[in-house]
Amino acid sequence: MNKIQLAQNPNTSPEVLQSLATDKNYGVRWCVAENPNTSSETLKTLATDENYTVRWCVAKNPNTSVETLQTLATDEDYYVRRCVARNPNTSPETLQTLAINENFNVRWGVAKNPNTSPETLKTLATDEYYFVRCGVAENPNTSSETLQSLATDKDSDVRCCVAENPNTSPEVLQSLATDEYSYVRCCVAENPNTSPEVLQSLATDKSSNVRYHVGHHPNATELIRRLVLMTDSKLAQ
Repeated sequence: MNKIQLAQNPNTSPEVLQSLATDKNYGVRWCVAENPNTSSETLKTLATDENYTVRWCVAKNPNTSVETLQTLATDEDYYVRRCVARNPNTSPETLQTLAINENFNVRWGVAKNPNTSPETLKTLATDEYYFVRCGVAENPNTSSETLQSLATDKDSDVRCCVAENPNTSPEVLQSLATDEYSYVRCCVAENPNTSPEVLQSLATDKSSNVRYHVGHHPNATELIRRLVLMTDSKLAQ
């Protein structure tokens, strides 16, 4: 087994990985930085590696400590910062700092991170890039108030993400049930918070996908299922 294979092996001990972390071959160090057995202390050492691909892997590793991630949050390479923004170990405080990063990919990572605070997500909800706003709309930490503001977003993908979020209120879902785009209405029909009243209004929707999800929703009553079947039959004629 060569050094790269040893550094890649998930059964390699933390002690051996520590010795490989100083290898002159950056490919070996890269594999050490990716290995799930690499200790947080070894990853801390690799966080200052001259090769940016090694630092990328440190920033992605689930064993990387909060402190090391905080240091990497100021890395000169934007992809390293993006990896920090996506790491589930990154603290809410570091994510708040990254939320105003000049690179939209970094902000997108923050928007998707489950550690991002509701306050930081509220700030990102007005980001100029729609996919950052989509990340906010998908995040389980996003408040119902922020989701309400995103429900009127000009981009239909953002509205679709709002319609999928389990934090979205029944009132907002009722509003989105009349969205002009069928896939937004389809997401409403799948949301566990959608009320029987809204499901009933969607039971006669012109989109077969919307009606399908209405009929399979746990809140759908027998009456609603009958409405779906009647509409299916009528439109099939």
